[in-house]
Amino acid sequence: MGEPQQVSALPPPPMQYIKEYTDENLRKSLAPKPPPAIRDNYMMFGNQFQCDDLIIRPLESQGIERLHPMQFDHKRELKKLNMSILINFLDLLDILIKSPGSIKREEKLEDIKLLFVHMHHLINEYRPHQARETLRVMMEVQKRQRLETAERFQKHLERVVEMIQGCLASLPDDLPQMDAAEGSGDAARSAPAAAATTPRMNAEPMDVEEMGDSCMATTQQDKPAASIKREKTWDKDAAMCSIIDEIA
Repeated sequence: MGEPQQVSALPPPPMQYIKEYTDENLRKSLAPKPPPAIRDNYMMFGNQFQCDDLIIRPLESQGIERLHPMQFDHKRELKKLNMSILINFLDLLDILIKSPGSIKREEKLEDIKLLFVHMHHLINEYRPHQARETLRVMMEVQKRQRLETAERFQKHLERVVEMIQGCLASLPDDLPQMDAAEGSGDAARSAPAAAATTPRMNAEPMDVEEMGDSCMATTQQDKPAASIKREKTWDKDAAMCSIIDEIA
């Protein structure tokens, strides 16, 4: 005899069947057709099931005698079944002590089995309620997590706004402020003056130091107003960054 092999209670997934559903096979219509739809009944785990069966089938459809009425309280019936199982178990112990080979032992075992079947059936009838309650609890947890995340985000947002307002309030008041209209007007007004004050080029030869100084002066004079405004803006940003670094 060979070594014992582990057998799963559930069949393995149809990997060979799944691998044939590739994009190329689908384009060429070479993929296998889906299994036919179930019409009447089917077998699952060795039991016969009907397609129109309820999720929780009644006891009569399974050939089991009903011990409780059609209209009943689940909680009360479960307590009664629990007490009946306990009493029948004590009766079974008494039978095993007095006459173990008596036929009453088999009858008592059948009674206990029937009580357990009824208890299992009543518990299964709570499954839809359990599913709804589980979904409700999951949604409440998600709602609470999202509210906590939104609350933390709001706190961080208020803190960042407060820091920005504090940084803006701590900026010095003597920083130059120039808008686009004033900058363009000043540039237009300063253009004739700059042209008038521009020194004429000297025809005489100059040494290296004089030439460097002259080039630097010309570069500073030739800068447009937009470049000057940009440099002032950079100075303001640098001052604000330094203040934020001191606060941090």
